[in-house]
Amino acid sequence: MPVQTSIKPSLSQGAAGTHFSAWSANNGRIRTRGLELDVGAKSKERVFGLAAIRGTVAGETVVIPTTTFTADLFEGVVMNNFLEELELSGSYSVDAGSAVGTCDIGDIWVQVPDGVEPKYGEPIFVVTTGNGAGKFTNNSGAGVSIPGRFLGGRTDEGIAPVELRRG
Repeated sequence: MPVQTSIKPSLSQGAAGTHFSAWSANNGRIRTRGLELDVGAKSKERVFGLAAIRGTVAGETVVIPTTTFTADLFEGVVMNNFLEELELSGSYSVDAGSAVGTCDIGDIWVQVPDGVEPKYGEPIFVVTTGNGAGKFTNNSGAGVSIPGRFLGGRTDEGIAPVELRRG
């Protein structure tokens, strides 16, 4: 009978929507919110590590930004709780009404658009339009400024660590 004798970590450099540091994992506050998504193209989207803004019911729902918003509507980053079930394609099934955690303070791995190469210390902006909507960038012309900074560059997985601060 075959027996597993070793365990190999599946994530080499973290995952979108997870804490970057042990301090942040202990001190970053996570709030549960209902996720509002369009029934069409966004009904099954990989949302972990994307920005979440206030939804139609303040304090209860969030939505991934698709239009310009103000920084005071920023609710945090959609967190990955590792309890979601993967589909055969390797994507997560996160539908409208799903409960997700959002974190607005701490060190977190976030999604960045293709071609964006942030560096340590650069400011954070949330992309508000196009295919990169909800992702984080260092380009001030691409979105809304969020209090914090990048803690490093983009990985091969398309994520980068950020430090979110209170505004």
